[in-house]
Parts: sequence; C-alpha cells; structure tokens
Amino acid sequence: MSKDLNLTDSSPTSVKVGDTSTTFMLQLTVDGNNYDLSDATNISVVVADANLKTVDTITVDKTTVNTSEDGVLPVNFTEKTAGNYNVEAHIADGNGMNIFPSEGFMAITVNESLGSE
Repeated sequence: MSKDLNLTDSSPTSVKVGDTSTTFMLQLTVDGNNYDLSDATNISVVVADANLKTVDTITVDKTTVNTSEDGVLPVNFTEKTAGNYNVEAHIADGNGMNIFPSEGFMAITVNESLGSE
C-alpha cells in the first residue's frame, strides 16, 4: 500500500516568512485513490527542518476539511525562519496511525520577506 502526500494543483508551493493567510492544500492518497478522512479522530501535520528535527506540529481541525472523501487537508504553515521544510501528515483513525507519505517527505519552502529579520 503506497501512501502519498502532495500539494493540490490549486495550492501554493511556497510562502514568505510572516505570511499567515496562505493555506496549503495537502492531498492524501492511498494507491492513487483519495484517502477518506471521514473516520479520522486526529489529524496533524509534522514539520521538520533540513536535519529532520521536528520544529512544529500543526493540528488540523476536522471541521476545516471541506469534503472528507477528497482527502484534502487545508494547512496554514507559519514558520518564522526561511528555508526548506519536510512535511508528513499523521492521521489517526479506528485502524491506528496512518503516516503520509509512505516514503520520504513532502517539501515546503519558506522564503524571506522584506519584513523578516
């Protein structure tokens, strides 16, 4: 079973430091099919730096998921330091913990902004 995590076609691919209004749309799939979030009891996105040190865990409120069957998570990513980050989605349901992707990580880039220090 292959679990994948990607950005949707309509999602931004990067964000600037200090931008709190950008929402990434993360697509979860299993063997190429959308992962149904209807039975999820806990949804979080783990963010790690380039050294794979966890720098943030973002809890996703299930009520913010538009259509559970689509497997799309809306996530606001608000790191305060520019750089490249590795991302995993952790979904708990009645069967246990599902971690997306099965292999490697999804990358998010945080760019400098004129207002950042």
